[in-house]
Amino acid sequence: MRHKNSLELFDYWTAKRAGRAAPSRTDIEPADIRNLLPHVFICDLTGKESLSFRLAGTAVCALYGKELKATPFAALWLPDGIRNAGRTGAAVATGTTPAVLSLDGLSQGGRVLHAEMLLLPITGPTGEHDRLIGLMSIFEPPYWIGHDSLAGLSTTGIRFLDQTREPLFLGNRPEIKLDTAQGTGFRAAHAQNQRRVAHLVVLDGGRRD
Repeated sequence: MRHKNSLELFDYWTAKRAGRAAPSRTDIEPADIRNLLPHVFICDLTGKESLSFRLAGTAVCALYGKELKATPFAALWLPDGIRNAGRTGAAVATGTTPAVLSLDGLSQGGRVLHAEMLLLPITGPTGEHDRLIGLMSIFEPPYWIGHDSLAGLSTTGIRFLDQTREPLFLGNRPEIKLDTAQGTGFRAAHAQNQRRVAHLVVLDGGRRD
């Protein structure tokens, strides 16, 4: 986890679960995380490897230029990453292991941003593991957010957080780097966008190490 927003939500989730595998949805008080709410979303399990947004914060919706409620979770990705994103989200929602995703986002105009997504399991009214709370944070937010919507995401790395290990951030499972075979779709979509922008393309964004 590299973004302060991810750390803050993770600490809150850990406190609310109070030793359980996951907290209940009713344990999450919006007022407690008011500063994070624009970046927070909740998804419900709608199939074996399928999640849909129950709600999404304004900052997340602004990235796509539309309301995301009822949108499939995996639809946020570029085509080559949809299946893996669906599996990852469902694994978190139905299990007890949080995940952190490193992401590249491609805009409709061919621009790129770098982001981190935290996925945390929560339980519904029946006590079953059937949903998750997540947060998406942008590194060095570019000026064009809200004006040039995202075409989709590409996952560049996944880290699953093992709750049985201490200390948490030193003893955890390493990030699994993805060679963007999703990257094939990412580069293809990127090239397609490049051809639409006359003879010049400006790529904004950057990674904070």
